[in-house]
Amino acid sequence: MKTRLGLFAFVTCCLPLWAQDEFNAVDEGKAIFTTMGCIECHVVASDDNSLKTGPSLYGLFKTEARPREVGITGKTERRTITADKAYFLNSVRQSWDVLAVAENGPTKGAAYLPVMPMYPKEIISDQDLESMWHYLRTLAAPGESGPTKVMLKKRKAAPAKSLLEVPNEVLVTNRARIYRAPLRGSSGRALHVGLPNGMNYTFDPRLLSVRNIWAGGFLNLSEERKGRGRPGSPRGKGARVFVEGGAILQPLQPSGNPVDFEFKEPDVLDHAAIERWLWEARDFPELHAAMNAEFLGHSLDSESSNPMFHFRVGANTLSQSVRLTNDGRVEIVLRGKLIQPQKFKVSDKNLSDLKVQGGSLKEGIWTLDPKGETVHTFSARLAGGLVARQRISREEDWSPQPLVRNPGKIGRQPLELPAGYSMESWESPKDLYGRNQLFEPTGIGVAQDGTIVVATRTAGVWRIRDNKWTMFAEGTYECLGIWIEDSKGDRVVVMQKPELTRMIDSNGDGRADQFETVCDDYGFHGNYHEYAHGPVRDAQGNYYFTLNLSHGGSPRVSWRAGGPYMGSMGGYRGWACRVTAEGKFEPYANGLRSPAGLGIDPQGRLWYAENQGEYVGSSKVVPLEQGKFYGHLSGLVTLPGKMNPDSPELKFDHWKNKIRKGAVWLPHGKLANSPGHPAWDTTAGKFGAYQEQMFIGDQTLSTLLRVVTEQVNGADQGCVIPFARGLSSGVMRPVFLPDGSMLIGQTGRGWGARGGSQSGLQRILWDQKTVAADIAYVSGKADGFEVHLTRPLAEAITPEALASIFKIQSWFYTNTGRYGSPEHDRREDSLLSAVISGDRRSVGLNITDFGKGDKWLDRIYHIQIVEAAGLFAKALSWKRLEAYYTLRAIQQ
Repeated sequence: MKTRLGLFAFVTCCLPLWAQDEFNAVDEGKAIFTTMGCIECHVVASDDNSLKTGPSLYGLFKTEARPREVGITGKTERRTITADKAYFLNSVRQSWDVLAVAENGPTKGAAYLPVMPMYPKEIISDQDLESMWHYLRTLAAPGESGPTKVMLKKRKAAPAKSLLEVPNEVLVTNRARIYRAPLRGSSGRALHVGLPNGMNYTFDPRLLSVRNIWAGGFLNLSEERKGRGRPGSPRGKGARVFVEGGAILQPLQPSGNPVDFEFKEPDVLDHAAIERWLWEARDFPELHAAMNAEFLGHSLDSESSNPMFHFRVGANTLSQSVRLTNDGRVEIVLRGKLIQPQKFKVSDKNLSDLKVQGGSLKEGIWTLDPKGETVHTFSARLAGGLVARQRISREEDWSPQPLVRNPGKIGRQPLELPAGYSMESWESPKDLYGRNQLFEPTGIGVAQDGTIVVATRTAGVWRIRDNKWTMFAEGTYECLGIWIEDSKGDRVVVMQKPELTRMIDSNGDGRADQFETVCDDYGFHGNYHEYAHGPVRDAQGNYYFTLNLSHGGSPRVSWRAGGPYMGSMGGYRGWACRVTAEGKFEPYANGLRSPAGLGIDPQGRLWYAENQGEYVGSSKVVPLEQGKFYGHLSGLVTLPGKMNPDSPELKFDHWKNKIRKGAVWLPHGKLANSPGHPAWDTTAGKFGAYQEQMFIGDQTLSTLLRVVTEQVNGADQGCVIPFARGLSSGVMRPVFLPDGSMLIGQTGRGWGARGGSQSGLQRILWDQKTVAADIAYVSGKADGFEVHLTRPLAEAITPEALASIFKIQSWFYTNTGRYGSPEHDRREDSLLSAVISGDRRSVGLNITDFGKGDKWLDRIYHIQIVEAAGLFAKALSWKRLEAYYTLRAIQQ
């Protein structure tokens, strides 16, 4: 489908930001520091003793530059440099040239690992970096710090010749466009609609009503697509607002109370409302039950893409369409079956000449009588004139785009893969106007017919058929997962921040036209960190998803349970949730922090991956079980019993012994900082020697890992083994394709990824013959560990030789309100003997005094073959082989 692009005439369309001649670089630098996620890895306060991935920045950049000890990447030498501006700039642009040495804490004297991404100018501009420098200069004691106000001139960009050149401007053509975005004056669940005649409006599920009406530019998503995303996306260039915030037609419930879901979806940045509901005496389910209404979703007209919004109030099910005419009127048409009288509270703010067709309008209440299937119309005139519009020649192109594969092309870092494996990168599609787009594939599903469906954070949902890209749905809001319900990928369920959505192509034209709200029965407050992960579906048809905690805000707005960063704004944040096959929402488990991975193994067991932070000593992989508590207190504020942040029942002492222990620790800074979604090798050998093993990636370190678990005396435990390093971006979504290869969706925006790119889509292939020499997995035994190998040891290798090249170190993590945990009681464990199995495919490691006393359990064991050369005849993957085993119980 091709259409002509009509654009508004504008004089200063690209100047709202640049028109600010001066700005305070300190304030701007702090905002950039937060948006880019630097706060996750660096301490900025004198009294913050959190254990972070990177060094403390407090007191680093003083007025008189001080010395700083650093290590040299790849070498053991140390040297002293001056912590000045040049050092700062190099640390951001070339972050691995030198590595800061810890100056205090449990890691004092050790160099930090090379995990910080390198940020090119395309991600952090020179001016943004200058602003960040001035902010960091304020992080020091009085007399040693820089000024709190540094006025700089904004560097002006060349004026754009058209809206096509304005970054992240959402253009409206000859069809309506529907986007979800955190726009002020509406909730984070709101849907924003741009119409071809230059008019735009918002329909908000919070009030089941049109709220905002404006003319001119539709939306600009630059704030949403930069770093972690700043709240409050702006309207498009040259926008003129007619109606803002208030509901034009707000349905009344049968009780007479207006529909308002503010308790679970307050307006964007309305911190007063968030605080009020967080401290509300009534339980969240009680508030929900008192609201006899629900948003059901929307559908699109096949020709114009005009949306129709569907909702229920009491026994009435209604559909609403909106028309904004060229002569300045708003027309709202209601269709549906009325079982009981339906009333609407009518707002006349900035409206005049109100008219209705059907029902009666008296004293601001429009009443519709029950008459079965009916059509009713409300209309009013907007105050003020419309915006002039000019048209320019441009085509919107929905036609398929070829899938371009680049064999051998990888990221900015060296690629490490086992022998016999190779990598190729898939280029992302252009947007509908042929422009490059930010394409972060965080959800991938494969239909039975081979169709690949790719959901992204900001670029919508796309499909790959016959080696061609086509767009399936646009305007989605941070899609982090997808589940395909049919054989062709025409019916999919995606997890967006605001809701779990079913998307259906009902007419076979290749584009979704029905968007059913499967579940929005949880709190969403527009906070950037309120990600929703999933869904996965079990054999009974139940869907599962997990809800992140929020980040930032005052303790009364986001309850952090004594921790420094992540908290709950209420509404099951920090929970795992289930939607039954009948559509019923159920809270499933709690105590989650940043549960960015979710999957079901081949045996039907549910697993999740957690990110390190407060109450999570290091990242971990854990079975997700109903009713269990997983460590972080903040989400408990939604427990029944009229809880609020001051409730004594929420103290850590009441919960610390109830934590469901993880099966496998993922060592922080070594293997994983931010693990993503798991996938299991069910290819029956098409991917090599790792059948039914879990593969999971890390967003920060750009790595791919293998995880193998076992149950011992009822306890879950197991090992994690490196598989690949040096992917192009942050590894979030590995998926196996029908040919046995692995497709990997990646994102690096917001936290940064060691691979250096903001996004990536890469495929790993096996040559179908080479069996890489590696550790297959590790299992526990009564006197130590059994190391299983992918290939037999060379005949010349003796047990005595093995005992000299194996090295075992161990430590444990603790879960406290501090950010992460140091490696406690780190020690060398003495190897008593090594025993080679008869087939030479495993080695038993017998450890001195193993199991005696209480010093062995709940530890992680780093098992290394420090020099693997010569152990196997050929196909050696790494010079050093290693695995990390988490021990919860000992074989008897």
